[in-house]
Amino acid sequence: MEQAIQETPAKFGLVGFILGVASIVVILIQLSAFFEPQEQSTGSVIGEIAADIRLSATRALSGAPAPDPASAPRDYSTIITIAALISAGGAVVLGALGLYRNEPHRLSYMAVGVGMSAFVMQYLFWLALLVCGVALLISIIGNLDSIFG
Repeated sequence: MEQAIQETPAKFGLVGFILGVASIVVILIQLSAFFEPQEQSTGSVIGEIAADIRLSATRALSGAPAPDPASAPRDYSTIITIAALISAGGAVVLGALGLYRNEPHRLSYMAVGVGMSAFVMQYLFWLALLVCGVALLISIIGNLDSIFG
């Protein structure tokens, strides 16, 4: 008697893999948009930051109240990034569900891997920016006296 092995199609693994790839693409577009040319040069932005730090320090020492913050224009990049990370989480869950249902393992493993890599990519990018920003602020504060004489 022959036993027929029935393979279930990889529905959850395939959908998870597609969600993971879509989230990677959206996150890469968001990260590349971060490095688009700005209206102002880097030196003028750093100078404005240093001047703002100096004005804030003199205002705090004189006891003057802080001005009201200006309202920023509406930015949808945060919402898009959160949607991409939710999509990556969905890819991981669907990949795990495909593994649980004994679907062919290759697509399920790839869905979990691509979904997790979207999280790791986003985390490492912001961690690198945080380290660079702290180093920049330390150098600005250390050189305030030479900037303004």
